[in-house]
Amino acid sequence: MLEVEIKLGIGAAYAEIERLEAVGARLVQPRGLEVNVLLDLPGQPLRARAAMLRVRRYGGRSFLTYKEPVPGPTGYKVRREIEVIVPDFDATIRTLEASGLMKMWTYMKYRTTYELEDLHVLVDETPIGNYLELEGTRSAIDAAAARLGRSAVDYSTLSYRALYEMDCAKRGVVPGDMIFGMEATDRGASGVVNS
Repeated sequence: MLEVEIKLGIGAAYAEIERLEAVGARLVQPRGLEVNVLLDLPGQPLRARAAMLRVRRYGGRSFLTYKEPVPGPTGYKVRREIEVIVPDFDATIRTLEASGLMKMWTYMKYRTTYELEDLHVLVDETPIGNYLELEGTRSAIDAAAARLGRSAVDYSTLSYRALYEMDCAKRGVVPGDMIFGMEATDRGASGVVNS
């Protein structure tokens, strides 16, 4: 399956949720903690070609996902995605590690999932700020962004890892995992966006 998406930096999540509901977005999954673990081989060959292998826990389920970039229109993140539901988050990670893969990066966010017509709309509260992800066709992304008062100049195609590394560089800290601690939780709840 092909995934086409963009991110938009936002302020407070509750204000964006009000805007989404005002334009007719339907709640699919209430706010919940999402935990993601990226794995790679020694030397990180997946990352070198902008691909990723991820194990995710969200909404009471766990997923194993592989993504890689494919040619697509400028200004949108386009990737081929293969995803399966797995029965056990920790056992899946242990199995992949036993095969020679290594945990490279862990990141967390609080996610609320909406649908707006044929578009997936994800409200993500992260330790580095809040973001709206729009996933669907280019025309659906552009139409929804316009309804929310945004345009292509606001779009970001950066991954959360790239955004986090940029945030760490700005703060002069060595990047680690992007997980919630007391300070990060306070920043995420405040709606501050670091871009």
